[in-house]
Amino acid sequence: SPHPLLMRMPTPRLALQDMLQLLVMLASCSCAAANPVEQAFLIGLSAYERGDLEAARAGFEECIALDAKSESPAGRTDCMTNLGSVLIDLGGADNDKSAELLYRSVLDVEPSHADAAFNLALMLQDQQAEGSTREAASLYERVVTADPGRWDAWANLATALQRLTDRPLATCRAFQKAIIRLEALHEASDAEPAAEEVAHLAQMYYGLGISLANLDSAKCAEFAADPDSMLVGVSPGGAATASSMTVCDENAQNALRIALQLEPEHAQAEHMLASLVASSTGASAMSKASPAFVRALFDDFSTSFDQKLAELQYAVPTLLGEAASMYVQQRRGGQPFSSALDAGCGTGLAGPHLRSLVDGTLAGVDLSQKMLDKAAELTVSQGIPTPLYDALLAKDLLQLQAADFLPHPTDLVDLITAADVLVYFGVLTELLHAFGRLGAQVLIFSCERASPAETSTGW
Repeated sequence: SPHPLLMRMPTPRLALQDMLQLLVMLASCSCAAANPVEQAFLIGLSAYERGDLEAARAGFEECIALDAKSESPAGRTDCMTNLGSVLIDLGGADNDKSAELLYRSVLDVEPSHADAAFNLALMLQDQQAEGSTREAASLYERVVTADPGRWDAWANLATALQRLTDRPLATCRAFQKAIIRLEALHEASDAEPAAEEVAHLAQMYYGLGISLANLDSAKCAEFAADPDSMLVGVSPGGAATASSMTVCDENAQNALRIALQLEPEHAQAEHMLASLVASSTGASAMSKASPAFVRALFDDFSTSFDQKLAELQYAVPTLLGEAASMYVQQRRGGQPFSSALDAGCGTGLAGPHLRSLVDGTLAGVDLSQKMLDKAAELTVSQGIPTPLYDALLAKDLLQLQAADFLPHPTDLVDLITAADVLVYFGVLTELLHAFGRLGAQVLIFSCERASPAETSTGW
């Protein structure tokens, strides 16, 4: 199941101080009477607010230096936290490392500093490695302990726990708390919620729906018995009015429906809802995953795709290349393919295994432009580096024509490879017809072994 996007602040939070009050102080020149540490802090905040990051950096660095010399240092951790925020906004690996060290130094001195913990957790969660995600979850738990009203910390905690997969009930509870707190803010305000907050709320309902759908019967029963759960169809005493799995499945579907009400274009929620409804009703499988779902899924996944598959020791591209090479040697007498289409090419993992086996055009097609952008970075050395793929197309396979990527209108493709593509099609008829229309002489594809339970919906 796809993971929801991280909910995060547009920029790392500035620490503790009331920005508006401080800017009013600056405007009234009351900072002239402030001590030098506070004055440097105010100058840094003012510069940050107007977007002058270098001046903000200088202000917070001066604040830290002056505070270190003070007989009774008091604001050092706030200055350090804010300097970390400025460094992140300035960008660059060195600045990121310095920001992380600043946040860690703050937490060494003041373990309950919620803003430093939150900002460090964001950095760690971005790394997407298991160890850093686990530390991020621990930091978010520290934040919500210090400030239970922080919906953003609850939301990020939920997404971190969902990625880790080993605390499913804590994941559901965190999504619930994030939803309750953000909805309470909306209800307490006379203003319409900002579009960004509506999108965040939709994403949280999506995350809750996925988390509920992934609970097994025992965990679902345990969650239903929790008096704080938001499950509909559970009596006040915590007993499910129907089987636990039915309750969780129905609530998962409801959460996904709410996500779609909030964000009608949420392709992932739409896909997962259709899949759950088909599974629960015994209806026929969807003919294929919607292009919008696949595009959104892999656009979100593009930055970490290669890293994650390397961690999983993903071998399908290598196996496809070996199969193609064997075919060339055993069935074609060593004669390379005249052209090839890497269907669902993604970031181009199969390309290096195919390039030497193709004399003419090697094309890749994928729905995700962000994945194709990664594939476009691949080169092969021919005196000077040249693109590995001769053509890369962001297009639905079912709509692809050979003329879209081959040099002559009457040309047909010699080889088509499909690495983990068939799994997105419940019914293969249209896809195979499309491959036939392209003129494929050879089709090399991968598929997955399914359990009897997984085959009930057809794919």
